[in-house]
Amino acid sequence: PMSLCDLIANMLDCANGTLRKDETYSDVSEVRDDLQLMLDKPSIYLYDQNMGRLSTTGLQFGDTVFGRNAELSTIKEAYRRAVSGDSEVVTIYGQSGTGKSLLAYEFGKYVLADGGILLSGKFDQLQQGTPFSALAS
Repeated sequence: PMSLCDLIANMLDCANGTLRKDETYSDVSEVRDDLQLMLDKPSIYLYDQNMGRLSTTGLQFGDTVFGRNAELSTIKEAYRRAVSGDSEVVTIYGQSGTGKSLLAYEFGKYVLADGGILLSGKFDQLQQGTPFSALAS
């Protein structure tokens, strides 16, 4: 399965020094945890998933943002304060596969439904040498 191949490739890239520390597993317990997820819930974590689709939709059960409702509420509150005149900055960060793109997408839908204007970009790891590539996307 592709997810297992990706896990192995990530470990090999780490051993070869081709990845930055924040792009790979920090210790063997993280590898063990991912392997355990693949064993415990193979239909979600092991069998091939359409990763291009998941990067923008995330793992969803119905119309629910799985595990990110608190963060989405926090970002919406910051947006409401900004619309009211306060200065607000929100940063979405985390390791790969933790739902950052889905969180941003869901927030974007909220802003547009509220009549707001949304500017967005996505960092492409392969475009690291291109200044402002995330904003140009």
